[in-house]
Amino acid sequence: MIQNEPISGLLLDETNPRFADAVSSQDDAITALLQDAPMKMLALAKDIVAQGSLNPTETAVAVEEDGELVVIEGNRRLACLKLLANPDLAADAGTNLDLDLVKRYKALASTGTPPSSMDVFLAENRDAAKHWIDLRHTGENEGVGVLEWAAWQTNNYRRKRGSQADRATIFCEAIELTFPSDTALLSDVATVRRTRLTTLGRLIADPDVRSDLGFEFEADGIVYHYDPEDLRAGVARVFADLAGSLSVTDIKTKEQRRAYVSDRHETLPDRSRRLAKPQVPSAVAVDGKDEDDQTAASASTEAADQDEPATDDQSATPGKTPKAKTQKPEPVIFHKLKLPNVNPRINKLLQGAQKINIDDSPQVAGILIRILLELVVSEGIEKGVVKSTEGAKLSKKLREALLAIDPECYNPIKRQKDLEMAWTRTQDNDGMAVQSLHAFVHNLYGDPTASEVRNLSSTFRPVLAGIDQLLGGSV
Repeated sequence: MIQNEPISGLLLDETNPRFADAVSSQDDAITALLQDAPMKMLALAKDIVAQGSLNPTETAVAVEEDGELVVIEGNRRLACLKLLANPDLAADAGTNLDLDLVKRYKALASTGTPPSSMDVFLAENRDAAKHWIDLRHTGENEGVGVLEWAAWQTNNYRRKRGSQADRATIFCEAIELTFPSDTALLSDVATVRRTRLTTLGRLIADPDVRSDLGFEFEADGIVYHYDPEDLRAGVARVFADLAGSLSVTDIKTKEQRRAYVSDRHETLPDRSRRLAKPQVPSAVAVDGKDEDDQTAASASTEAADQDEPATDDQSATPGKTPKAKTQKPEPVIFHKLKLPNVNPRINKLLQGAQKINIDDSPQVAGILIRILLELVVSEGIEKGVVKSTEGAKLSKKLREALLAIDPECYNPIKRQKDLEMAWTRTQDNDGMAVQSLHAFVHNLYGDPTASEVRNLSSTFRPVLAGIDQLLGGSV
């Protein structure tokens, strides 16, 4: 029987399997849940407030014990509702974690009206509810339990090809690939991905805007009609505006978009410099160095293979940064990357992968990115430099690997900028990079383009280099 009960009349289960240590009170139960996963609890509370309700597809389960209703399934949801109603309940966990959780829950509660009651299925007793809870939390159980979507199924559901959001995502990925050393631009791109993706999509859905900025969509990617350095100022201005105060109401109509672009005409590329033939996005080199060499050098001096030493540009204007040079598209995955500290078998596979031309065999190259990434992360776990388990999902393993390389990687302000793409594409924005890697292997229709493979290679290059450093004991 399902019934609606006030939050104040429901108790958390103090014997919840989520608790590593026994708890002796309701306050201790909430503290334990918060300490186990503070950010995930905040994310759940935020979603509850934003939606104004709990997930209607999941009903909590309660039993009556000693005259009280104890929730034995749905404790995280119940805890979030209690915290939103009384943020002071987060005080102990906040002190232990050195986080002002009370302030955060107060702020969340002020943004909406969270539910004051919840639906619960009232089971006769714990034994009667055990079957349903087993199915909810112990895997597929040969199809009887929760059958999770494969990565490509999730992608099919969440990402509508050709939509404004999809096109905005493609554009963001191209800019990240083209300007991997522009930390200010990458920071703005990450902000737009999180907060203004659909607004960006609306802006670049306008063909006149695309023409003025100097790019166009082609197949599942984009092409540039100007040298990347001619595009940089205009693109950077767009992302800076969107990361700031520019909202969808400012560019809602054709006239507004025309005015927006006109007001920023000084940042647009010079039409006299339009290329005779469009080019696909690729990384640019700064001060005459290959971007690949820069990334590897910043990760490990032994892991770099520079074609020539850096030299001063005698013709450069004092006080000005020399203009970046366009680099040819990466011919193979992880071009010139060396991993001196990983298992010899992995190194042999890397060397073999670096002989396969991306344009000739993007499907093979895409699968090899997945395999190499899995193997290097697995070695990190085996050697204890990555605090995860081999049985964990790839996104979770990558999260722990990124945090091992840079403990501040979760912080968009403090994280190493060369890890920006890896974090945002695996931990934010539905983990689209991880979904793509899974689709390459498991989806019969997964057919990566060369540009997508290059983007993934650029995304995960610093992850491989960072784990290699950890294995060598130099981080």
